[in-house]
Amino acid sequence: MSLADYQALVDDLVRDKDQVIVSARRDVAIGNALQRYSQDAPHQLVRDVTSDGSAQLPLPTDWVDGVSALHEIEYPIGAYPPTLLEPDAFGLYATPSGNVIRVAFQPPMGVALRVTFAAPHQLDSSHDTIPAMHQRALACLAAADLCGQLASYYASESAPTINADVADHQGKTDRYRKRASDLLAEYVRIVGVAPSNRTMPASAIAQPGKPVDSLGWPRMFHPTRNWPQSR
Repeated sequence: MSLADYQALVDDLVRDKDQVIVSARRDVAIGNALQRYSQDAPHQLVRDVTSDGSAQLPLPTDWVDGVSALHEIEYPIGAYPPTLLEPDAFGLYATPSGNVIRVAFQPPMGVALRVTFAAPHQLDSSHDTIPAMHQRALACLAAADLCGQLASYYASESAPTINADVADHQGKTDRYRKRASDLLAEYVRIVGVAPSNRTMPASAIAQPGKPVDSLGWPRMFHPTRNWPQSR
């Protein structure tokens, strides 16, 4: 979907007949929903990085400092089943010029390592990384925010003097409050995760552990995917 499609869907879900919500506020709500959705269902990317012969590797393309999270490193690439570095054999390492990936050995210069990591989703006029099955959920999350704002607006607006207007304002407050609750419930039903106010995901910066187990055997690689067994 394009950004314009999301904007139209959010407008339809909110049903703001009085046009209290301006387009700029709607777009902020979509941006906030995108951030929260990226927490609940991060965009998983796979990129190859090239070794310079040291134990430090550059961060992959599309990495976002403070947001992205490091998941797996495959080395060497192309083995069957894939060989993945042990979790304690790699991590982020802070340098004066910024973060890098540090591994517990020195890959030969020029070889590639395959990095799997989480990154925030993108949504603008030319990019949409949200899976089709979650596109409505994102719109519901943004619309729930706006309906909550409308409920507050009608609850706090100057009290009218005519009884019919009083009832109308109270009715709008209740309807938008319930609408916000229903939209949020639909987001949870579709995505399967309740939105959280926690901070954006980030990788821990740590020194890699020793590349051997308690018996002294190498523990740098391990297969983790379930591959079909030959018969």
